[in-house]
Amino acid sequence: MRLQGIKRFHYARDVEEALSLLSSYRGRGALLAGGLDLARTPRVDLEGLIDISGLGLSYVREENGGLRIGATTTLTDILESRPARHYAGGVLVELLQQVASPPLRNQATLGGAVVSAHPWADIPTVLVALGAEVRWADETGEHRAALEELWARPFRQIFREAVLIEIALPPWDGAFAFRRLTRSAYDIALLNCTCGLGIKDGKISWARAALGATPRRGRRLPWLEEFLTGKVPGEELWREIRLKVGAKVEVGTDRRASADWRRAAAGPLVIRTLARAAEKCGRRDG
Repeated sequence: MRLQGIKRFHYARDVEEALSLLSSYRGRGALLAGGLDLARTPRVDLEGLIDISGLGLSYVREENGGLRIGATTTLTDILESRPARHYAGGVLVELLQQVASPPLRNQATLGGAVVSAHPWADIPTVLVALGAEVRWADETGEHRAALEELWARPFRQIFREAVLIEIALPPWDGAFAFRRLTRSAYDIALLNCTCGLGIKDGKISWARAALGATPRRGRRLPWLEEFLTGKVPGEELWREIRLKVGAKVEVGTDRRASADWRRAAAGPLVIRTLARAAEKCGRRDG
């Protein structure tokens, strides 16, 4: 059984108190919101838990076509949010309906997914493709960063001494789609993909693409985004991209799948996701 060394449990009243409590434990305290990752943590040095579920960080707000989502907002709350359902072609709903099971979505928070950022997880791939920005606070003040940049830093160490406050998603004039390959509906992805397109005058005006569970955390494919821009979406383009992805994608082997399998599967997965995003764009224009 884990978390056997916990001696104290606190309910923080605001961000400042949560940070003060974290500091007092000198690395032996942890924040608690949904608690799913905390329940399975390998850490045996924890002495105190600090509940931040009452800090008012559970919300989904539309702002100039984008979204601002509080860090302790559960996945279910996002699924049931009207702004989230209409954002970027409904990609958040498409994503979250495939993440975990309903009871776990009732507990898991978006902030938890950001702070844990497991390589096999689906949510990071979507957030990277969308260009998410995060805001957090530590004892020196508030900070902001593009999520893609934050994950390139020692982010887990950062959040041992900080409180994640908000995830911001920018507006997009187009649509995004999400697809994953897995053995069963609730299993961990063997490969996942997010693609976004803007289409103007029958041509792709902008493109975003990210591939995850490779088995690394989701990363954008800038060479593919550049190649897509200015092209006419359709079967001929998809066939060309399928070959390019299979030749250029960087994948590896883990206990879930081999590099050879991932390389063979990446092309079909990417073009399925692109085709879905293009279909959504067509519906918006119609």
